[in-house]
Amino acid sequence: MIKYILLGFLNYQPMTGYQLKQAIDESTAHFWHAHHSQIYTTLRQMEGEGLVTSELLQQESLPDRRVYTIQPAGQQVLKDWLNQTQTEASPIKEDLLVRLFFSAQRDPIQVLTELRLQFELHQAKLAAYLAIGEHIVNEYAKANPAWKRDQQFWRLTLDMGIHYEEMYIAWLQNSIKKIETL
Repeated sequence: MIKYILLGFLNYQPMTGYQLKQAIDESTAHFWHAHHSQIYTTLRQMEGEGLVTSELLQQESLPDRRVYTIQPAGQQVLKDWLNQTQTEASPIKEDLLVRLFFSAQRDPIQVLTELRLQFELHQAKLAAYLAIGEHIVNEYAKANPAWKRDQQFWRLTLDMGIHYEEMYIAWLQNSIKKIETL
């Protein structure tokens, strides 16, 4: 997946590995994260495959920067991937659900403490998503009018994050009430 994320960002504009990491952290990391090492390893692989090229830019009094640019082959790989219909539901991988599944033997107070902490964390995440929504509307709309259509799709992914957090918070509240009655 990281390959397609990197190609997607490079399809907007040439970027350094650091800029790519920043872009990921501010957007797709909310639903698909990437480590620095994955980014740089994948960029080198994609360069070897001819999907991107890089140019080392020398800077005075700053470290040199390697700027990556998507190539037509990379644009085609991205386009082909985007044009493939996803035919399966994505599996849920949720650590808390695994922990809760096996929690019957735990002290209920421990479980409740953990769920209440998760409640606070998910409330904070929801607040962050709502703030991002304002940022998309107020900043990106002004930054590059050519991205107006892209912004609509960014907003759709953000809406999913907001709905997910609202659902998760409601589920946590319900779970806490049920465990309190055990």
